[in-house]
Amino acid sequence: MRAGAEGWLIAVGDTADGVWDDARCRADLSAMEIRRAERFVRASAAVTYVRVRSAIRTVLGQALGEAPARVRIGVAPGGGPVLPDHPDRSVSWSTSAGVLLVALCRGARIGVDVEAVRPVESPAKVLRTFYPKAHALGDFREPETFFSAWTLLEAAVKATGRGLARGAREVQLYRPVGSDRCALAGIRDAGGVAWSGRTDRFAVPGSAAEVMTAMVTEGLGLPVRLHTWGVPDAVRRRDASAASRLPHPVSGTGAAQ
Repeated sequence: MRAGAEGWLIAVGDTADGVWDDARCRADLSAMEIRRAERFVRASAAVTYVRVRSAIRTVLGQALGEAPARVRIGVAPGGGPVLPDHPDRSVSWSTSAGVLLVALCRGARIGVDVEAVRPVESPAKVLRTFYPKAHALGDFREPETFFSAWTLLEAAVKATGRGLARGAREVQLYRPVGSDRCALAGIRDAGGVAWSGRTDRFAVPGSAAEVMTAMVTEGLGLPVRLHTWGVPDAVRRRDASAASRLPHPVSGTGAAQ
């Protein structure tokens, strides 16, 4: 893995061109993950869970040079994921409406969030539940304003490990002049550490849905690469049609408008 942060946006419900081999995905899981998959009442929920966990393991295995099934994933005191065998790496992931965003960063903390873009009743009121300064962001022009703010809050508290109820009040958001989308100004009480954040909006392959993504990283100017809809070959069928559907990664260091 190159220096900086890398993220992978994956549509786990995309069945075009035989994207998923569910039996192979299941083989990537740990015994604990398999037991959890077997506890789902709905078969479709179990399939989604298996694909998500396999995709996470495949991405991490590819970046760390390990077989997906051998990647050890632990839980931090705050509840977030950690990689016990790679303490210099920070990992974060999020799922929404059949879409997975997983990211890995070397030497700095990272948090990510993905949300399906949809109508929200009283968006300013919803945001104020966790972010009292929502009024400072101006009029909420749905859905850009709300979902850029919400995903940045979620990603920021994952990066700091403080949780939404406690950590969201420490996040500082603003609305750039002339923009409908919010951006990250910083995080208070973070020991003087600077933070960077970016948001992007994407159409989901094979669906009318769209998602908003946010990636928050510790430090300024850290290179960030987001691979959109690219699933490593360990999950995909190794055929030309699948390979042809991998678009180029999106790079950047700040908020993408």
